[in-house]
Amino acid sequence: MDQMDGPTIKGHDNVDVPQLATHDKEKVYLKGKDKIVPPFRFGVEDVATKMWFHKLAYPGQCLTNSHLDIIFYYLRKKGKYAKEPKTESHWILGRLNIEERRVYMYNSLSTAMKDSAAIKACQPFAVLLPHFFALFDEFKKENKPVCLDPFEVVKVDGLPQQTSNDCGYFVASFAEYFIDMKLIPPIFDVEKHRDRLAVLFYKYARMKEVEFIDSEDEAPPKGPKKNLSYNIKV
Repeated sequence: MDQMDGPTIKGHDNVDVPQLATHDKEKVYLKGKDKIVPPFRFGVEDVATKMWFHKLAYPGQCLTNSHLDIIFYYLRKKGKYAKEPKTESHWILGRLNIEERRVYMYNSLSTAMKDSAAIKACQPFAVLLPHFFALFDEFKKENKPVCLDPFEVVKVDGLPQQTSNDCGYFVASFAEYFIDMKLIPPIFDVEKHRDRLAVLFYKYARMKEVEFIDSEDEAPPKGPKKNLSYNIKV
């Protein structure tokens, strides 16, 4: 066996033992073998040495500014061009009762998971609204003490439940029943109510167009105008 280069040290039996040469972590490649020609182009900068990849691959070596700049350059690109995960959209209705300091949550797709997600979606409003009302002195108008504690979020039970992708209509219906001060029935015909709204809004739009009628908040400020009141019956 050929003797390895490097100084020798004395063993226990006083025999010379060759000492292994210690590699310089900065020079693991032979002279002239470290270069990358032409350099790899990575957008923010070029990499011209194999040591760049050696430091990246092996533990115990500190990454340089170059490593972090290039890594985060591609992470930003990944975030920019990555496909967004598919998420299911679902409409719920929140009704605020200042007197009771409660936000009532109306959910037409009531399962343990959906209810939890719906309540979680209401929480930011429950936290922010007390601060909003305090800022604009709404509590003083009602002669109520200013309290910045979050409103309670309460799930409303006994609501009709959707069997298809009708959550938007259910939200509109819940609000309409509340405005008309009517109880929400536990079951109702979704197709019938969809048709009702479609016909009513079409007739409303045609009437405005044919009779040149503007609602109060739609008309430009010019001369007298004919006001239109159009009720949507449940």
